[in-house]
Amino acid sequence: MNKQLSRGIKIILSMLLCLALGITTSHLAINYGSTIKQQILPKATLYSTSNDKLKSAFKHTKVEPLNWADLLPQSEQKVITKYQAPLSQTPAQAQNLENMTAQIMRSIQASSDQDYQQALISTNTVEQLENKMVSISGFIVPIDFYADKSVQNLFLVPYFGACLHFPPPPPNQILFVQLDPGFSQFDITQAYTLKGKINRELFEDPMGTSAYTLEPVFISKFNGQPDDFRKH
Repeated sequence: MNKQLSRGIKIILSMLLCLALGITTSHLAINYGSTIKQQILPKATLYSTSNDKLKSAFKHTKVEPLNWADLLPQSEQKVITKYQAPLSQTPAQAQNLENMTAQIMRSIQASSDQDYQQALISTNTVEQLENKMVSISGFIVPIDFYADKSVQNLFLVPYFGACLHFPPPPPNQILFVQLDPGFSQFDITQAYTLKGKINRELFEDPMGTSAYTLEPVFISKFNGQPDDFRKH
């Protein structure tokens, strides 16, 4: 009798333990699932969306790699290249009076060129990019955070210090990004590659204005050559 009672008590305790573990696991999954997922992902991928529908669409769609110049209408690409492309010269020539004069004259011309000045504050976008699955690399500028200190909203910008130490780039050179909780392991001096769906949508914030939004699927560190099309 005592053995049967002891066995019954063990069974009941085991059931209670399983129930408690189930409740605890469910609570963690509901409240901290995104954060836990970000921590256990492979280091190559620092962020993965919890939106399964978006992830599935990304997986079954051709991803288009973008440079920052691709976000600009062709007319703006031309005028920016005209004034921001480096002068063709050797290091020795760069120091002579003739080349210094050429740089000064180009700066003066740029200051009076209305097309160029407009390009520096442009919200014009490329229609063909709407709803495309893309990959683009840049620097992260956090806007605000979740209660767990992970990034909630951010700007992706083409160069380090944009919106922080330097004036912000034009809106069509900034992407606004919203994240699930959990993305906290990042460095503002490190470039990152973001993959997801791009949309032409204006977002305004005291730190800057973006003409594009990106629905992120994955974030990883970028280790390639910088895309220095636009100078700050």
